[in-house]
Amino acid sequence: MRSKLVPIAITTASLVMLGLAGCSTGGSSSSTDAAGGDVTLTLATWRTEDTAMWEDEILPAFESSHPGITVDYAPVGTDDYNAAIQSQIEGGTGADLIMCRPFDVNRAWIDDGYFAPLKGTDAVSHFDETALAAWTDTDGNPFCVPTASVLAGFYYNTAIFDELGLKVPTTQAELLDVLDTIKQSGKYEPLALGSADGWQLAYNVLYSMGPNYWNGEEGRLGLIDGSQKLTDPDFVAAFDAFDSLKPYLPAGYESLTYEDMMQLFTLGKAAIIPDGSWDISAATATGLDVGVFGAPVAKAGDQRYQQEMPDQGIGMNAKTEHQEAAQQFLDWLATPEFQSLYVNKLPGFFAMGDEPVTYDDPLAQKFADLKTDAELTPRLALDRLSAGTPPLDDEIWVALQNMYNSDLSAKDATAELQAGLDTWYKPGQ
Repeated sequence: MRSKLVPIAITTASLVMLGLAGCSTGGSSSSTDAAGGDVTLTLATWRTEDTAMWEDEILPAFESSHPGITVDYAPVGTDDYNAAIQSQIEGGTGADLIMCRPFDVNRAWIDDGYFAPLKGTDAVSHFDETALAAWTDTDGNPFCVPTASVLAGFYYNTAIFDELGLKVPTTQAELLDVLDTIKQSGKYEPLALGSADGWQLAYNVLYSMGPNYWNGEEGRLGLIDGSQKLTDPDFVAAFDAFDSLKPYLPAGYESLTYEDMMQLFTLGKAAIIPDGSWDISAATATGLDVGVFGAPVAKAGDQRYQQEMPDQGIGMNAKTEHQEAAQQFLDWLATPEFQSLYVNKLPGFFAMGDEPVTYDDPLAQKFADLKTDAELTPRLALDRLSAGTPPLDDEIWVALQNMYNSDLSAKDATAELQAGLDTWYKPGQ
C-alpha cells in the first residue's frame, strides 16, 4: 500500500494539521514546477474505510492513464469532515479535490465559493438532471461529479418465500397479503422492522414506499416550490401505507434497533427487511439466499418509483493551483472505467452516469435492476426542506416513531410536519 495521509480526529490542534495536509495557498501539497513537471493533487474525503481501495486500486488506475499526475487520498472521519473542510477552505489550505455532501450542506459550500463551476465540462455531460441535482446551486448549475448512489428496497429470504409459496409483491395489496400469510404461518416474523431508530423508518421505509404515492419528483419538488403540502392526499396516503405495516412488526419492536433488525433477518427468523443497498454484505453474511424487491406501487398499472439517494460526488476547489490536472481527474470520474471499477469494489453503491454498468455481486445487480422502468427520486426531505429549524427530515423521524409507538395517525402526523415546516420555510426564497 502506498503511504498516504491517515484519518485525523478533529480537535483545535488537528485542524491546524489538516490545513497543513492540504494545499498551500489553495492548491495541493505539491505543485507544477516552472518547467511543467509532475503534479500532485489531494483528494479530501470522509470515506476512511475505503482508504486501501482508493490507494491500491482506484488511484493507480487513474495515474496509469494520466502520467505526471499523482493523487493523494486524504480521509477524515465522517463526523468531523464538514468542520475540517470548512476550516481548510477558509484558511486557504483546502485540498484540490473535495468529496461533496449531497444537497443542503453542499449548496451552502457552493454559495460560499468553495467549488469551481463545472457547467459545460465533459465531467458532468454524462449525468442527467436528477443525478446532478444533489450538487447544484439554486439555479441548477453543477459543481460536483456524481460518483455513487445508494438504493433502498425490501430484502427477502427466498427459502421462506419458497416454503410458503409466496410471490414477490408488486402492489401494496399484494405486499399486505404476503405479510399476512407469513404472520398466519406462525413460523417467522413477517418484517424485521423496529422503531428504535427513527432515521431508518424514514430512509428505508417511508422514503422508499412514499414516492409511489406522491409521484416521486413531482411530489418532492412540489414541496420545495410550494405547489404541494404534506397535508395533500398523496402524502397522507404515503404515511398511511407506512402505517399499514405496523400489524406485522415483531413483538417488542419499540426497542428493536437497526442492528437488531439485521440480526433477526440473517438468523432466518424474519422473512423481509426494508433496508438500504449498503447492507448487501451484512444481509448475506450468514449465507442466506437473499432476493430484493422494490417498494410496491399503490395499485396495478401505476408508474413505479425507486428511491436512489445521491451519496457521493467530487468537486474541484475553486482556488486550486492545478485546475487542469484536477479537471482531468473529474473527467475521468465520468468514464465507464471509473464507474465500473468503483461500484464493483463497493457492493451496494451504484453508478449514476448514462453508461450501463454490470455489477459483479449478484445481489447488487438485482438492486441495480430495480432502476429499470422506474423513475428515480432521492430522499424526500434533504433538499432545502431541512436547512432551517425544525429540519423536516429530523421531524419526520420522530413522527414515524410516534405513528408506530403512540398511534399517531397519518393525517395528524402530516399536519404536524407541515405546521413545523411552515414556521420557517418560504418556497421560492
